[in-house]
This record gives sequence, structure tokens and C-alpha cells, in this order.
Amino acid sequence: MFGEGGWFSGEQLVLLGAVVQTMAMLSRHQITLRVTFITGSAIYIAFYLLVLPTPLWEAAFASLAMATATFYGLVVLLVSRSKLIIPGSLMDLYHTMGGMEPGEFRSLMRSSTRRVVETTETLTQEGEVPDRLYFIESGSMWAEKNSQEFTLPPEVFIGEVAFLTGKPASATVRVAPGARLVEWDAATLKRRVQRNSRVRLALEARIAEDLAGKVTRAVNSET
Repeated sequence: MFGEGGWFSGEQLVLLGAVVQTMAMLSRHQITLRVTFITGSAIYIAFYLLVLPTPLWEAAFASLAMATATFYGLVVLLVSRSKLIIPGSLMDLYHTMGGMEPGEFRSLMRSSTRRVVETTETLTQEGEVPDRLYFIESGSMWAEKNSQEFTLPPEVFIGEVAFLTGKPASATVRVAPGARLVEWDAATLKRRVQRNSRVRLALEARIAEDLAGKVTRAVNSET
């Protein structure tokens, strides 16, 4: 298969391995990158052990170690994208929130509390910095700003601007009994997402999407 009379000469095999691993480095798709890199490592291992007159065990083990680490990263990536890691009790919330991979969602929910509101609650107070971030799953909710009152739809974040910027809330927001919400302690959540850039970026992207929706609804209500 290799060497004289085989499919590939030693030089061709080395060149093929280099081409495959270069393709891996140029790939932006994480799964493709890892699979291609592992393939390139396998080609180098074949060269070190099967083509050379004396096997280069040290080089083969080094390539095997890199391929193993890459394979581990591939497994972690595939698991993080699988909905199987989401508990059944949270699957409905995952579909409601949207915009996140299963692994990011699960990590975000570790520091959360999910509950049903029993009495009318004030979530944010105009002019004050809230110490919690909320996501309203369902139920009635309204806001008061500049002495004007207006209703808000569910499936939105509340306190997100203060969470991102540390600035006071621009409105007083209340929810009615029976509303379902998820809440996070803002300080705890900030520490968690600072340790996990993927979760931080996913949360910020989801909040940005939420803010864009609020702006669109506000513009439409004025026209």
C-alpha cells in the first residue's frame, strides 16, 4: 500500500498529510476542522510506522496524542450540540428561549431559578439598578415609565440592559400572578459567564435579539 509498488510513496504520503492538515487549519467549521486534522494525523502516523525503514515511535506517539486531544474536543463539541443533554423538564424552556446551543443553554440554567409568580411582583424599579436578570416565559406583564403604563409581551428578558451596562432600569416592570419566569442573580451570572466565553457570547447575542424585538415593537406602536 505504501512505498515502492504501493499506492503512495513516502514523499507523497507526507505531502498528503500536510495538505489535509492545512485544509483543517483553513476550515471555519469546528467539526470539519477536527475531523480533517485527525485524518491528517492518521496519515502521518502511517508514515512514521509503516513507510520508514525504522519506525519513528516518538513522532507517532506525538501525532497520536494530538489526534486524541482533537478527538476529545470533537466529542465535547458534539455533546454540547446535542439536545439529549437538556433535562426533559427544561426542554420547553429551551425551545421558548431559542438562539442557543444545548450546551450553552444548560450551562446558563445552572445558576437560574425557574418559578411561577404567586402575587403581583415588581421586577425592576425605574431609576434603580436591579440585582437580578429575568426571562418571562408566559403571563401578563406591564411597565410604567414617565407616568405612562403599557403592557409587555412574554418571552422577553427584563433587566437585561442593567445586566450588560450596570445602568439603572429605565422603567418599572411588574408581572401578574400566574406568570412563569426564570431569574438569575446578576452578580453570580456575571461571574459564571466571564469564566465561559461561549456562554457569555450566546447570552449577549440572545439579549441583543431581544432588544431588537423590543425596539421594533416600540416603533410599530408609534406608527
